[in-house]
Parts: sequence; structure tokens; C-alpha cells
Amino acid sequence: MKQIHSNAPAMLFVAITTVAVLSGCGPSKTVSPGSSQPIATVTIAAPERSMVQETLDYTGRIEASQRVEVRSRLSGYLQAIKFRDGQQVKAGDPLFVIDQRPFAVARDRAQAIMAQAIARQKLATTQLTRVTRLHQSGASSADELDRTRGEFEGAQAAVLLSQAELRSVELELSFATIRSPITGTVSDHRVDIGNYVVGGTAQGGLLTTIVAQSPVRAMVDLSEADFQRLRRQKKFPDRAQLRLDGTADTQISTIDFIDNEISARSGTVRLRASIANVDKTIKPGSFAHVRVPVGAPEEKFLVPDSAIQSDQTKKLVLVVDANGKVAPKRVDLGGLFNGKRVVLSGLSANDKVIVSGAQRVRPGDSVKLSTPAAGA
Repeated sequence: MKQIHSNAPAMLFVAITTVAVLSGCGPSKTVSPGSSQPIATVTIAAPERSMVQETLDYTGRIEASQRVEVRSRLSGYLQAIKFRDGQQVKAGDPLFVIDQRPFAVARDRAQAIMAQAIARQKLATTQLTRVTRLHQSGASSADELDRTRGEFEGAQAAVLLSQAELRSVELELSFATIRSPITGTVSDHRVDIGNYVVGGTAQGGLLTTIVAQSPVRAMVDLSEADFQRLRRQKKFPDRAQLRLDGTADTQISTIDFIDNEISARSGTVRLRASIANVDKTIKPGSFAHVRVPVGAPEEKFLVPDSAIQSDQTKKLVLVVDANGKVAPKRVDLGGLFNGKRVVLSGLSANDKVIVSGAQRVRPGDSVKLSTPAAGA
């Protein structure tokens, strides 16, 4: 009888040992109960105190103090152009010349008609004197005297009419030379020599334009609320800061006009700020940023503009409270001052405002604190 030996216990021991070894070779990860994400580090800073002049900021366009569209009063062929495109001109300088010959002929004709009228007046004067003497001596009738007096008065009227006609044609002749009505910078000519110019109407052909560049004016539209706010001050501001679009330099302008009514269509009122522009560097049509002061300078808090958060229509900053947790604070904001945002209300001097890292945290999160490097 053949004896059979069983190896089952030995195999079970090997299997248990292998499992234990393999499980010991895997990575070890210990997750303690109640563990959370790593605590974020944020940079904080106290609000900066500074004397701030509150302002209302608007964008407008620069307008010339005077602008003229040059058109001809007469119709005729353009004979000469008396300026260079873009030239500075003075009031009274000749700009264009319309062919003067037809108007010179009309003047000569009017002069001849006036000379004829004067000669007839002299004859009528002589006849009236003679008939008056005859009538006084009884050698002429009253009807003859009346007829002679009527001819004399008609001759006088003819002289007056001829003089008026002469003045009219002389005026037209002077209009053949088109002169600058203002001092300023002329644009390019829109009609070349030899072309027929239609004049005498507002729809006549545009020849060129002239703008006065000193002074210039910035026109802005104040909202009704801002206008009422300025009006309630003891004195309406008479100065405003003006900065051209794309530049950092500001200039002081004079507020010299407020419109007499609020537009029913837009709910705004026009404000004009003028500046001398002696060097003529400011061109009409440029965009300008106008800053109107509101009240006297006051001490306000300043924070980096990047620290401002938006929640629909509300503005917030994130601060770190005494427990090291993130908390939102609603704030009312003003404009920019020295590159930082003015906080009108909502912050205190002891607040720890998150100025960097706010995008990595939410209200209620615990955070580690860091302060800005010197000069940041």
C-alpha cells in the first residue's frame, strides 16, 4: 500500500508570508482623521493713510475755441490759393481768390451809371432853380414848378440808387478775395485752382477749415448726481486737472462754463474746461481725461487696486481676522491716487488687508501671513 504525504499546511504558510512581504513593500500613506488641504500663505498690509483730494473723473474731447468752415460768398472760377496747407494764419490774411474780372466789369458799369445819375441831378438842380425864379416873377405856372421839382427829386433818388449799386458791386468784388475771419491753423485746401466754386449759400462748396488752437476747451458731460454734488459745495470748483489720452502729464484748466439746463435725453449737463495751449501742442479732437475736485482734501485709506474684489454690484476687500481666518469687508471706493485705490469707507487702520494671494482663498479659510517686501 502506497503512502501519500500531504503538503497543504506548508503551502498555506508560504502564501501568508508572501502576502505580508508584498504588503510591506507598498507606499505608506497615513491620513489622520479631520485632515484638510494645505494652509495657503497670503501677503497682508495695513491700509495706507494719506491726504486725498476726492475727484470726479470724466473723459471728454478737446474742442477748438473757434472753428470756421471757409466757403465762398460768390460763384466763380478759383484763380489763386494764398496759403500753404497747415499754415498759421491771422485774421484778414487772404486765402483764396475767385476770378475778379466779371466783378470788376460790374463795378465799372455801376460807376458809369452813378456818373450818369449825378449829371442828371445837376441838370435837374439847374432847371429847378430857373423855374423857381420864373414862378416867383409870375412867368411860370405852379404846375410847371411842381413838375420840375418832381424831376429834381427823382434825379436825387437815382443818384442814391446808383451809389448803393456801386457799393454792392464793390462789396462783391472784395468778396472775390476770401480772407481768414480768425487767427488760427488752416487745414488743407479742398478745391484746386481752376475749379468752379459755387458760393452764396451755406451748402456751397467747402474750401478749407480754420481752427483757433489757443485756447482750447475740453467738453465733458457731468451726470446729474455729480452736478448736484458739486453744486451743493460752498463754491463750485473753478479749476480741473486735464490729461491727454496716452500721456501721464497733467495740466491745470479753468472751468469757465456750465450749461444752463440738464439734458432731458441723457440726464447730463455740459461742463467746459479751458486751457491756454500757448505752445499749440494740444490738438482739437483729442481725447482728454478731466478730473474735477470735490471738496477739500481729507485723510483717506489707500489699498492696491489689485486687492479689490467684486461681488455683483458690491466691492469687497479680503482681510485676515484675529483668528487667522479670511473675512470679506464691503467698501466704498473712490478714484486712484498715486497708483492706489481710495477707500472712502469700510476699512479701519488695524485691518490686515490681503494684497496678494486672495485668489487662492475663500472667506472662512485659515491662512498663513506674509508681509510685503520692502519697497513693494
